[in-house]
Amino acid sequence: MDKNQVWAAVLQRISEKISRMEFCTWFKKVHLTEISGAAILISCPTEMNKNWMETKYHSLLLSNLKGVLPEIEKIFFDVKLELQNAPTQTPDLFQAKKAVRKLPNKPEVRLSPGIESRIIHSKFTLQNFVVGEENRFAHSACLAAAEQKLNEAKKYNPLFVYGGVGLGKTHLLQGAANEILRRHPEAKVVYTTAERFMNEIIKAIRERKTDMLRKKYRQVDALIIDDIQFFEGKEKTQEELFNTFNDLHEFHKQIIFSADRPPSDLVGISDRLRSRMGWGLSADVQMPGYETRLAIIQEKANEMNLMLPPDVQEFLATNTRKNLRELESWLNQISAEIEISKISPTIQSVGKIWRKLNPHEDLTLSENGKPGLVKNTDDIITFVSEYFQIPATELLGTSRKSEIVLPRQVSWFLCKEVLKMSFEKIGKDFSKNHTTILHGIKKVQELTRTDSAMARHLHALRKDLGVK
Repeated sequence: MDKNQVWAAVLQRISEKISRMEFCTWFKKVHLTEISGAAILISCPTEMNKNWMETKYHSLLLSNLKGVLPEIEKIFFDVKLELQNAPTQTPDLFQAKKAVRKLPNKPEVRLSPGIESRIIHSKFTLQNFVVGEENRFAHSACLAAAEQKLNEAKKYNPLFVYGGVGLGKTHLLQGAANEILRRHPEAKVVYTTAERFMNEIIKAIRERKTDMLRKKYRQVDALIIDDIQFFEGKEKTQEELFNTFNDLHEFHKQIIFSADRPPSDLVGISDRLRSRMGWGLSADVQMPGYETRLAIIQEKANEMNLMLPPDVQEFLATNTRKNLRELESWLNQISAEIEISKISPTIQSVGKIWRKLNPHEDLTLSENGKPGLVKNTDDIITFVSEYFQIPATELLGTSRKSEIVLPRQVSWFLCKEVLKMSFEKIGKDFSKNHTTILHGIKKVQELTRTDSAMARHLHALRKDLGVK
């Protein structure tokens, strides 16, 4: 076989072992350029593509190459930029497959006629939910509820999961639904949102079909409703849910609710319904700690085929503070930037993305670190030189040109303000005496009050550095 035939056979094997998106993203422009004895040379269109081949796919490539050419022992990689515009060596393997069109919002759960369920996404499972101390109890409760037999008395009924926005409640509820269906494929499992449930009731009342609605929901094996805090003040909806709850509970059907707070804090819910919500087990989901956030980042990056350096992973875990939804938005932005720029992410590039999403908050390099994207003088010099478009060496030099002196003094000012360095330490790093440093910093402070241009420069630099 010639090298093109070898490569086609290898790619055919690999295409059957990884996702199509992953395959098309990383292998389409990669060529096998040379076979020499027990070694081969694989050429990649970009440095990033080469890094992925070496770190993520080396063992996969070697095992499949041996399947075609058993004598192969080593793989070498290089970068050929011209491959970015070159056709693939195996065009048939990368032809787009005709997609099967799905109707929007069409339920994917097979139920009896008349019963509808919101889509239960297969990606949400209890197995891929990252468990930490802050959510371990809620995860165990969902797993225990899903493991119980159908039509038998249940220990945890209803199960009430509560916590803030974007902390994983929906993942747990859909994971429980998937686990019930995995164990009991014949089960009728309905996952829905409070809003959809309420809209169904309004429609049934308007069309005088409330009896049909009641029959529909009372024949299910598990009823799972997300975000029930939206039932507050909705008396008719609460009445229907109360009656449905009683019937399902009496016949040992599993009921799972979620809300942003515990049953006792749902002020606009009737006492009798709130009481029933508290009959079973309540489990809270809290913001994951640093270690759990780091594990979640690694899991999600793996799902998205994102290769993030360890320091970037740690930076993301440190600065994800509100909820996990902001983390997903952050990772989506990073993925898009990598795809467009073809440059591996750094703390600085990721920090700029975060600042766009959270313009009024500080960034830190470590969990208990000082605010900002910089940790030393060199980082300050890099940011200032890039901002003013002057060589970094000039900031450390002796030039008296105004276009150099002012950025140099701004560097000193930022070392003092952001890094909290002493005048002596700044002077040592810039080879100046501390009185010169003091004079330069005072000048920048004065200009900030009197010169709007300087104020704009410092505002922009603080933003780039990740501080207010």
